[in-house]
Amino acid sequence: MRLLSAPFSTIMSMAMAAATTAMLFSANASAQAGNAPYPGKPVMLVVPFTSGGPNDEEFRTFLPRLQESTKQSFVFDFKPGAATTIGTGYVAKAAPDGYTLLLTNGSITIHPNFYPDLPYDVPGSFEPVTQMTERYTILISSVAALPNVYNIPDLVAFGKANPGVLNCGAAGAGGVSHIACVALASATGVPITPIQYKGVSQGLIDVIAGRTQLTLGTIFVAQPGIKAGKLRAISALNARSKIFPELPTAMELGLDVEYPTWLGVFAPAKTPAAIVNKLNSELGAAARAPEVVSRVESQGSFIVASSPDVFRKKLLAERARWKKIITEKGIKLEE
Repeated sequence: MRLLSAPFSTIMSMAMAAATTAMLFSANASAQAGNAPYPGKPVMLVVPFTSGGPNDEEFRTFLPRLQESTKQSFVFDFKPGAATTIGTGYVAKAAPDGYTLLLTNGSITIHPNFYPDLPYDVPGSFEPVTQMTERYTILISSVAALPNVYNIPDLVAFGKANPGVLNCGAAGAGGVSHIACVALASATGVPITPIQYKGVSQGLIDVIAGRTQLTLGTIFVAQPGIKAGKLRAISALNARSKIFPELPTAMELGLDVEYPTWLGVFAPAKTPAAIVNKLNSELGAAARAPEVVSRVESQGSFIVASSPDVFRKKLLAERARWKKIITEKGIKLEE
């Protein structure tokens, strides 16, 4: 009753104050909803290779720490084909919300040199999140096919005594291993025919069986076959490793042959910087966990966990380097 007897101006002031409070509460609630913590649901990791290869296998090392810290699952979606361009293109066109990511290797900087009409650019169509690791790579021979080849000089001697016989398994036309096979032939002066496979694991089966004589790969992939006496590491290709410290690099032997490979994470272009930085922070923390570092090193890799800016610069430099090699050596996809 006291309210009804109050002046009209007082009643209106009270009503406007109440309305203003309600509007502020509504606006604040909407803002909070629009800025919900990332990630708020499972994240899809698109792998442009067949399952069971070094990319998804290595990333599984980081998953427990990553999923524990983010309270979300990270799920693999394998989209192989067309030299990884199918899966890579899929991510380039995905919504830039941080829930569709690309997990791939150095081949992403090679393919633009072979496919000028790709529906994406590197790195222009992506936000580089981080280079997770760098992998020690080696030249691998089949014990069944080349029982007396233990090193590069042995390989060169065999190739010269048996011209046109040597072949080298490569994980896809236009990939890092394809270019390295061609570079190996050029550097040694011995003809070596690249044999294309859809994935690393498929190529290793033929090398173990002796149907393919050589291949290039990571220590992680080759270790089981080496321990079983089916494969032999005959040269390091990017650096001496703790696992095979006695194995010289091809460069040390005077051969201009490298096979750099790494594991990296990308988001679609225009993904907000806050999400990219959040991913970089979470992935970096998972990568630097002591048990993860130990596990990665035991598999023949080492942790990098670079910033987005450093990773972007690496991509640009690597793309230019591959372009120079491909042009100088006249490498074609049909080789």
